Amino acid sequence: MKRLFWIGVGVGVTVLVLRQVGRLNNTVGRVAHAVSPAGIADSITELATTAKELGETFRASMAENEAALTAALLPSEEEQARAARVREERRAADRRAAAESGGYDPDDENEFF
Repeated sequence: MKRLFWIGVGVGVTVLVLRQVGRLNNTVGRVAHAVSPAGIADSITELATTAKELGETFRASMAENEAALTAALLPSEEEQARAARVREERRAADRRAAAESGGYDPDDENEFF
């Protein structure tokens, strides 16, 4: 009976030791792969991929913010067209007034030369 008990204890200890060795082997294997040239290349590739994704996300975010700022700060196409029309009407009125009075024409580039 004593022999059977000690055989069971030996088997149990052996199983525990083999499990710990297996875990240690996995840890050492991961570390060995990480410091090997292939592991370093994998790390650099992963870093480059992450940086590329970060850049794409950043550019997309910048484009969204630019569109939001443009919409919030710049006038619409209709307002721009109306402003251009008003400017042209004012220039035409200034030209008519200058022609009637014989005075300065703001669109005459050769007036001072």
